[in-house]
Amino acid sequence: MNGTTLKDNTGAQRYELIADGQMVGFAQYRPSGDAVTITHTEIAPEHGGKGYGSALAKQALDLIRDERKRVIPACGFIAQYIGKHQEYADLVAQS
Repeated sequence: MNGTTLKDNTGAQRYELIADGQMVGFAQYRPSGDAVTITHTEIAPEHGGKGYGSALAKQALDLIRDERKRVIPACGFIAQYIGKHQEYADLVAQS
């Protein structure tokens, strides 16, 4: 989604989606070696239905790929996003 940026807030262990200067959503994560477990994704209610969830998922997964890490999609939303966007299936850590 144009007009959004992703901030990796390592102190809070979450990826934050910024639009028009404000955080509209986040994906909580836990780093573990070469993998990142995404545990929860949330978009502020007033920003729901605008595509921000998909933008957050895409940008977080792109960042994980750029960092040459794997993802463990413990969050149902992220798991569904990967299921619908098979170009990210290779990022899923094998158990």
